[in-house]
Amino acid sequence: MKRIVLFLLVVNFFQVGHTQIVKGTILDKSDNLKIYFASIYINGTSVGTNSDQNGYFELDITKYGSFPLTISALGYYSVTLTDFSREKPIEVYLTPKTFELNEVVVEAKSTAKERKANLKLFRDQFLGSGYNGQNCVIMNEGDITFKNGTSRDTLKAFASKPILIVNNALGYKITYYLDKFEYYRKNKSFLYKGSAYFNEDMSDVLTQKKFFEKRRGNAY
Repeated sequence: MKRIVLFLLVVNFFQVGHTQIVKGTILDKSDNLKIYFASIYINGTSVGTNSDQNGYFELDITKYGSFPLTISALGYYSVTLTDFSREKPIEVYLTPKTFELNEVVVEAKSTAKERKANLKLFRDQFLGSGYNGQNCVIMNEGDITFKNGTSRDTLKAFASKPILIVNNALGYKITYYLDKFEYYRKNKSFLYKGSAYFNEDMSDVLTQKKFFEKRRGNAY
């Protein structure tokens, strides 16, 4: 399975004749309260914004008007919209995650040696073991917890906060909202679900930018 956290989405698009701005409000599905600082973005790109204290947001999607819109927030499952209005304000409801506290308790019972092994396995599968993966650093590994299945054949990973990744090879800072990660020891396969928002702050200096752009081109 391709490690999607390593590369910024490369797309071809046609410029449209007018600006497209999507507007809306992000709310909690359980109580209808407005969600502050939710992330609204085009998955796999650096195009995004955050909701204000009233849950309101505006995002210019002119270059990616036909692409799905992803909404993520701390403590909630991400939502991806493929069919949404560009003309009228939209309302998006996020479902709270309910497992996190229970999983932290389970994690606390594991030994330091077991956690170290779980983290290595997670990094190898999630980031990849190649050059780019080895040059990625997860900045907040303490926010990741693990749980073994009943038979210990399945390892599940949970993140209480977005996973913050620095890709030193390609010059990206990545915020990854992990919804699901499972590794199956018996057949050495895994699956994960989530979405990524990219930031290119690492390449602000012109010489660095050219260097990273060349590397990104080679990576694709």
